[in-house]
Amino acid sequence: MPANDVKPPPLVEKDFGNRIGLDFSKTSEYKKETKKAIDDAYAACKQFLKNKQAGNVKGFGAVVSDLDETLIDNRPHFEATPKFNWPAFEAWIKKADAPLLPKTAEFLTWARKNGFAIFFITGRREGLRADTIANLVKRQVAYDGLLMRKEGDRGGAESVKVPLRQEVEKMGFTIVVNIGDQWSDLSGGHAIDCEKLPNKIYLVE
Repeated sequence: MPANDVKPPPLVEKDFGNRIGLDFSKTSEYKKETKKAIDDAYAACKQFLKNKQAGNVKGFGAVVSDLDETLIDNRPHFEATPKFNWPAFEAWIKKADAPLLPKTAEFLTWARKNGFAIFFITGRREGLRADTIANLVKRQVAYDGLLMRKEGDRGGAESVKVPLRQEVEKMGFTIVVNIGDQWSDLSGGHAIDCEKLPNKIYLVE
């Protein structure tokens, strides 16, 4: 969807939760929503490449991706943890052993091989940088930048992520696709195309 058209539907807290989200992630609807988002991300990148070959765009394209529940699959942790809490989640992050969501991983690998820079913009705090990089290295994820929440920043996701996307633009990149599992990953513009992956385990505003 175009970045300026990101309009989150009405969200109700009771529709999210560990068990609700885990059960939903095993449904055909989850697979359908994931496939559509990834297919549309491929299409946006291919259109950018076509426009660039025609001389209609200049500069370098980039893909911005969230991490948790977008690329990194934390379901093993949530299967073992009845209720979300940050200390337990950070302990899981520090294990640096989370698997990847294969469809996103395949798309990002394809995008990088086709000339797009890959930037991860995450709500994880800076103190988790080494653990996050260790997990990405373990899963052989190639990327070009990891932008994280500053220590002590308690702002909402949009207030954190929009300035970080602006940082990518200031480097000279055009963000062709911004992909995430939360509407707050996508709101605020600074991308040609936005793609929402399904996640009902938790809601980040």
